[in-house]
Amino acid sequence: MIQQSLEQVIGYKFKNRDLLIEALTHKSYCINEKKRQSHNERLEFLGDAILGFVLAEQLMQIFPQDNEGLLSKKRASLVNQDVLAKKALAFKLDSLLIMGPGEKEQESNLKPRILCSVYEAVLGAVYLDSDYAQIKAWVQKEFKTDIEQIKPDLEFERDYKTRLQELTQKLKLGTPEYQLIGSQGPSHNPEFLVGIFLNENGKSVEKFRATGKSKKAAEQSAAQQLIQSLETEQVKRKSV
Repeated sequence: MIQQSLEQVIGYKFKNRDLLIEALTHKSYCINEKKRQSHNERLEFLGDAILGFVLAEQLMQIFPQDNEGLLSKKRASLVNQDVLAKKALAFKLDSLLIMGPGEKEQESNLKPRILCSVYEAVLGAVYLDSDYAQIKAWVQKEFKTDIEQIKPDLEFERDYKTRLQELTQKLKLGTPEYQLIGSQGPSHNPEFLVGIFLNENGKSVEKFRATGKSKKAAEQSAAQQLIQSLETEQVKRKSV
């Protein structure tokens, strides 16, 4: 059984497997004759809230001298699309997602935003099937290495992706998504072009493009441009 293999990987056995199926079901599957099938958006909402709370509590204990700003930045470096998508892939959730045929053809199961969502939905399902003590222990185990490798304070000032994540959360703009547009140049010295997207009214809208000698460098540059744009917009609104 697919569900059994996932339970082995995540280290949790569901009492109510309907919750797990719901967590793995993308809304694209619930159309036409499948309208009564529950999809994972509600569980994603719950999982996101639980993850943020558990990690906020743990970071306060580990870094008792940090102020609210530093704690927020550290949490944003843990709870972001890149990190959660990688964890989803480690659980092979991309192959377990239940999606509509159109989304399957577009390989939407590999999109970081969707991987992030299904990871949070599974977390929400585990909580509803157990209790807070169990989900807290599960999250702490999952993020133990990530917290141990957390970046030093000074790096946050240069990490535009983390700063952007914090800003978009504050402005309720959703999670930024980075996409590789293309690359050029010789294989020993390539240059990468990356686009940065935000969700607007259910559509992924490209905001900026940037180049870099690595994909990470291009992503940082695109994030920096979007930060400057959002901050400029805020200043203009305050002056009106």
